[in-house]
Amino acid sequence: MGDAVERFRGLGMAEDQLAAYLDEMLLEEAQEAAGERGTSADEELHSPGFASARSASSYAIRLITANNAFLARQLLDMGVLAPGARSDGDENQVRG
Repeated sequence: MGDAVERFRGLGMAEDQLAAYLDEMLLEEAQEAAGERGTSADEELHSPGFASARSASSYAIRLITANNAFLARQLLDMGVLAPGARSDGDENQVRG
């Protein structure tokens, strides 16, 4: 990919940000489950159900990340996003 595309970090959250958000959501759910079952959140997080949810979600995160990159490439190609636009807040350069 070109230099401009590399500077533009893509749409949406990065893979590591999505994974961190997933961990937060799973922890909240584990704390709730632990309260209902009288166990600890750590025990719940290590249970087969939570392990399965984490595993399945890791595939979904990869798909979301790939789709975000695809959308960013399409928007760059269509001229909707300016090459070199930043993806970190108010400095986005979107053409209208």
